[in-house]
Amino acid sequence: MKKLSREEIKYIDNYLIKSKVKYWDVRIELLDHIASAVEEKIEEEGISFNEALLEVHQSFENSTEVYGRYHGKLLKEGLYADNNGFKKFERQKQKSIGRKLRKAHWQELKNLMFTPKFLLEFTAFGIISYYGFNFYPKVSSTLVLGLLMLPLFFSALHSIKDKVSKRSLNITMSSGIIMLAWSLYNMVFQLFVMLNKDLDNKPYYILFIAAILLYPIMRSSTNTYLKYYNKYKSIFFKLTN
Repeated sequence: MKKLSREEIKYIDNYLIKSKVKYWDVRIELLDHIASAVEEKIEEEGISFNEALLEVHQSFENSTEVYGRYHGKLLKEGLYADNNGFKKFERQKQKSIGRKLRKAHWQELKNLMFTPKFLLEFTAFGIISYYGFNFYPKVSSTLVLGLLMLPLFFSALHSIKDKVSKRSLNITMSSGIIMLAWSLYNMVFQLFVMLNKDLDNKPYYILFIAAILLYPIMRSSTNTYLKYYNKYKSIFFKLTN
């Protein structure tokens, strides 16, 4: 089978960038699919690179009409007329990555709960939290909220200093799971404040229980995020160096 030249591969990559496929990991996967399909069409149908690329473009359910005018035989106008097919592909990737992330996070949580080092850490957190909520309940409830927010700062720092995290769908979605523990605790905290604002003796044990239950989730989600971040950062540098 005839292989595409480096220039043709680069052309497809630029075409995907112009089609607003913004995440590099999605673009790499599309590039592989499209290049293989174009090579196959050139080999089996004996058509040109331009014709094959247009047909593959349409096979992703992208239209080749501009303002109602058909441009199926014109490479430039036809290719950039519509990118709805690629948007659909990206949505499918989001669903697929979401399923994998949930599975990876659940597995990480199970592994973490049987790690002696974490069990020691968790025990220490439980003891400190117990005394904190008993003697300094207001301060402790706020400190736990801040503690559960720490992974968000790490993710934001990566996003600011590292272009890789901004342009990877896998990293972007994995950063979303580290919000889970904080979001749940914040919801409990807000409900607690709203329902108990008129009580003199507030039931702070509710926030203590929430903190104990959510701490392992915070740690496992952070570990999952860091694994995804390091994995896709490594792939990016291998591709670009």
